[in-house]
Amino acid sequence: MMARFVMLRFLMARFVLSVLPALLAAPDCARAEPGTTRLVAIVTEVEGSARLIIGSRVTSPEVADPVEQGVIVVLERNARIVLTYPVGGAIYELHGPGRFVVQSEAVQARGGSGRLARRDLIPALRALRIQPDGSTLQGSAAMRGTIVQELEPEGPRGTQLARDPIRLCWRSLGPQWNYRVRLIDDEGSVLFETRTADPAFELPATVPLQPNVPYLWHVMAIGPYGQSSDGAGQFRRLDPDSEQALLTAESLAPDLDQTGRTLIRIARQQLGFTAGGAVTCSPPAPAPGRSNSAVSE
Repeated sequence: MMARFVMLRFLMARFVLSVLPALLAAPDCARAEPGTTRLVAIVTEVEGSARLIIGSRVTSPEVADPVEQGVIVVLERNARIVLTYPVGGAIYELHGPGRFVVQSEAVQARGGSGRLARRDLIPALRALRIQPDGSTLQGSAAMRGTIVQELEPEGPRGTQLARDPIRLCWRSLGPQWNYRVRLIDDEGSVLFETRTADPAFELPATVPLQPNVPYLWHVMAIGPYGQSSDGAGQFRRLDPDSEQALLTAESLAPDLDQTGRTLIRIARQQLGFTAGGAVTCSPPAPAPGRSNSAVSE
């Protein structure tokens, strides 16, 4: 009997030793990674005393904050918060006092006498394809780097609507300065070049601009005594589908609540529009006797 018991323990030990290396070598997808988060919702309205509990951290929510799965929402009496699931198309309005848990596709009440109400996100706002995490407009390595900008570019910056003309403008350095303007694509190729005496220039409609592609525009200023200065800006054209969705949503803005208006603001930010809005450039004055030259690929 003792021999059989010793043999059994020996076989069990061999089994554990044989499977242990395989367990330790399991792929990363089979093991949970600590610290990983999944953003699922956005705070679109908040009133009163509210807290978000994420593990051992406690934060005070603000409008446009992303919210991750598993967050506990604590609302005091008379407090109110609205969480929007832009991907799933749902809006949850929470009233305190109470505790609520943010799930992957819904919010659940966990305690207290608070109220929870759900409604659908209207199609015009859902068409904006807002993501819980933010996005920024970035160019490739050919467009990054440090440029000493003594000449101050005014616009355009960020995303531009396809329906609007592209007008480049910068701060004038004086009446006797001339400017060389270049349009450069994401790979560093010069698509267009011209010279002007005015601190503004509208790109011809014949210049091909692809949607959602970043473009760099560069201005070299030459002074009356040979001195020089330069500046640069970056923009991109919005694709037609996103532009139509944005314009449709903005046309409804006067009739939308705070959540709807917040979602439009977030959509504009995620699409790459600058916070200051469109830059107004003075129309370029005619320059008799000057000829423009274009350089194409």
